[in-house]
Amino acid sequence: MVKNLLYRMLKGLVGIFFNILNLLLAGNLPPFGCVSIVIRDQDQASYLVIERPEGGFVFPGGFMRWGEHSVQTAQRECMEETGLKLKVKELIGCSSTTSSGFTRMSTLTVIYYAEVVAGELKNSIEGQAGWHDEAELLEGLQVQQRGILEHFLQYYEQSSHSKRFHFEN
Repeated sequence: MVKNLLYRMLKGLVGIFFNILNLLLAGNLPPFGCVSIVIRDQDQASYLVIERPEGGFVFPGGFMRWGEHSVQTAQRECMEETGLKLKVKELIGCSSTTSSGFTRMSTLTVIYYAEVVAGELKNSIEGQAGWHDEAELLEGLQVQQRGILEHFLQYYEQSSHSKRFHFEN
């Protein structure tokens, strides 16, 4: 519990730091690169999401590291947050958010569709990993994550899994 509290405080302080830096740069700090991964279990029509300690579901994902390709970020973040190894299948789209508060940062998020290839589901400091059906997802998904689900549903309807932006990894 103390570890989670310290982690949340640190995340907030990082947001404050970069918002101050952005002010010093006259608003010219670019958005941070992020990745979100949509993983759908085809057999059960459920999605892999993280239930955050503060409430609500989010898709696995996070900030890119310097020198890291976005596909590598997707694989690393999913392993850290869920214990599962991924094969990134396709690029779904991008989403942009602006800072909604002084502890939040503007981001440009690359959204991937992936499948699980190995590992055992585990929880992390980010929250409790689990599979949830679309009805549960629609009820519990955090507001900023709804656009990611919309991107995926559009992709899924239109593509019929055509190999538009297919990755070998």
